[in-house]
Amino acid sequence: MNTTTLAPFAAEIVEWLAVHFPAANKAALLGAGLVASRAAEGHVCVDLPAEAGRHWNGEVLPDWLTWRVALKASGFVTGPTGFAPLVLDGNNLYLARLWADEQGLADLLRQRAGQTGLDPAAARKVLTPLFAGTAADDGQRLAAATALLNRIALISGGPGTGKTTTVAKVLAALLQLEPDCRVVLAAPTGRAAARMVEALDSAKQQLGLDLVTQAALPHQAQTLHRLLGYRPDSATPRHGPDNPLALDALVVDEASMIDLALFRRLLQALPAHARLIMLGDRDQLASVEAGSAFAELIRLAGHTLEGAARLAAATGTKYRAATSAIPLGDGIALLSRSHRFGADSGIGELARCANAGDVNAALAVLREGRADIAWQAGRVNEWVPTMLANLGPALAGYRVAIAEGDAAKAFAAFNRLRLLCAVREGPAGVATVNRLIETRLMQQDIRRKPWYAGRPVIVRANETTLGLANGDVGLTLMGPDGLRVVFPSGEGWRSLAPARLPAHETAFALTVHQSQGSEFEAVWLLLPDEESAVLSRSLVYTALTRARKKVMLWGSGTTLAVALGREMQRGSGLAARLI
Repeated sequence: MNTTTLAPFAAEIVEWLAVHFPAANKAALLGAGLVASRAAEGHVCVDLPAEAGRHWNGEVLPDWLTWRVALKASGFVTGPTGFAPLVLDGNNLYLARLWADEQGLADLLRQRAGQTGLDPAAARKVLTPLFAGTAADDGQRLAAATALLNRIALISGGPGTGKTTTVAKVLAALLQLEPDCRVVLAAPTGRAAARMVEALDSAKQQLGLDLVTQAALPHQAQTLHRLLGYRPDSATPRHGPDNPLALDALVVDEASMIDLALFRRLLQALPAHARLIMLGDRDQLASVEAGSAFAELIRLAGHTLEGAARLAAATGTKYRAATSAIPLGDGIALLSRSHRFGADSGIGELARCANAGDVNAALAVLREGRADIAWQAGRVNEWVPTMLANLGPALAGYRVAIAEGDAAKAFAAFNRLRLLCAVREGPAGVATVNRLIETRLMQQDIRRKPWYAGRPVIVRANETTLGLANGDVGLTLMGPDGLRVVFPSGEGWRSLAPARLPAHETAFALTVHQSQGSEFEAVWLLLPDEESAVLSRSLVYTALTRARKKVMLWGSGTTLAVALGREMQRGSGLAARLI
């Protein structure tokens, strides 16, 4: 088969298998190339009968029966009980590593899912005052009770639905019930961890908790990689089954960003008695690596008879049980009422259209001229000059703060607006847009002098010795000793010489993936002219919901239609293993 058109990862696998398993025929190698290519795109497995007979990589894939025989005879494919580079489990073909991660995660979820020993009446007693004065049932009380009563709780909701407020109440209740409970906060990226602390601090102030409870609540969060103890020289973290984490309850935010392997490692490192509470938005972009475990598990929501009875006792409201529900389903709660985006919100309406894939409704919202939505249609070369002209005044406050060397003012100004690109390369890609801003608006020749006061950077690698994590954003300021890159920290600000930074990029514009876990007052979403595999309704939804007050869309209606017409469903067998 032709490997020159495959992604490098897939080509290397096929070429290696062809050398080491010379008896394998073309049909078997096509299966290997297909599953490796899909893994590079984030899929965990490939449903072979669904792919049989289709055109792929310039070839016609074999019929299912011929394909299965060829794979089993290849020598590099085994069943679930064997050991080989690829695993055929039922109709699904996996890379062995991904099969082990999926099977291992499913086993851990089955073992850990279930009710805690907490008396529902005790849960109701502590939750009632925390929810006193709530105007209407928006699902938060149910979600809080779900988190208290279940060993694994998954809470999904869009922006403004109250995930952080709910978990603040859960932790306040938990610490009243278990004063010695060791609670730890974590998130996939440094920025998401920082946002989690900011949001929780705000929620704690609004709840009017007593000083003792406020002091007992956690005040810091860390990345999952740092929590687990990953090291640059090892793929195995310090914490695992033989060295569990020292905690009683773990709260993880932005759970949609967690890939299959990291999810498994996390559960392996949890003490047997510990609670796990995961918060996320099932409609956001999935992880960069393989899997979309959080979104897949959310679909298993449903109450068992015992779970429904315990929830009713904890909340005073009856809930219907489902005959097909599983113990994990008792721990899943959905928040749908947004307190940020009201009925007249253009951002909220456009986000709902994006999730539904309703192109006509989305275009209608954009054309209505709502106060919080704007649209500049056209091809990239038509709108880029206007975009740069509008961006100049938007950066005025940032330039003033940089000239004053005021870190707090600079970050406040910088976070008012963020440009989000759908793609990395091309005229509307993040690399080109950052270069345009630097050369035309900041008047910097980055080829001769890459560092200058005002350059924002995003860290692209974890560096525990410096206290930096993938996703951290810093601003370059002129200090007494020259240029320093300043990062927010729990103690205020941390500054580093530019030469000490790990892998990083300029961050006037970010990819939508890089923006996950962040919020900005305003967002400009830049769409390319050309077709791209990354364009999807989840990408548009994620970009829109990074904004609190204003969204500006730059790009053609045709490109938007392509994105909203594509629903990204990753191949996986995780949910099926749990049913």
